[in-house]
Amino acid sequence: MPVTTTAPRHGDVLCLSHLRKGQSASVLGTLDGEGDDHAAMKRRLLELGFVAGETIRVVAEAFPARDPIAVRVGNTTFALRRHEAALVRVATKS
Repeated sequence: MPVTTTAPRHGDVLCLSHLRKGQSASVLGTLDGEGDDHAAMKRRLLELGFVAGETIRVVAEAFPARDPIAVRVGNTTFALRRHEAALVRVATKS
């Protein structure tokens, strides 16, 4: 997956995997897909709190490939691989 050089702007709708360190967003939902693996990952993300309306923030990125990322949901921080974060649709806040 190519790395973008510009940070998303306020109000952009994109995948969580495209947010940069320090950016906040509101979860819009998870992407639909096919297969048992996709359904299991989608269910796991929902169980972790990646539900519509929840505010999230990217708090860290691994170096040099930015994978995984650390995402704060509520009072908890989770590490997600970029391919997992790509399943979450968000609207940027900052």
